[in-house]
Amino acid sequence: MIVVYLTLTIPVVILTESFLSFLGLGIQPPQASWGTLIADGAAVINPVRIYWWLLVFPGLAMGVTLLCLNLLGDRMRDILDPRQLKK
Repeated sequence: MIVVYLTLTIPVVILTESFLSFLGLGIQPPQASWGTLIADGAAVINPVRIYWWLLVFPGLAMGVTLLCLNLLGDRMRDILDPRQLKK
């Protein structure tokens, strides 16, 4: 059950860290973080030239990772549930 709890908690930690890095309170720019990558992408958006890929790809990678970890944790909970094993 500890592994299931970890797989369901890690996405929350990743999302919190990336949000704090986006605000400038987390990991600082020499180090890579999804939050700093998204903040850098948002900083270069202007009306003349939009570099959309700098914003979309880090957000998409983070979203896919969070979704996969949530689905993995949910599936592991279903498999390792002691109430389901009795049936």
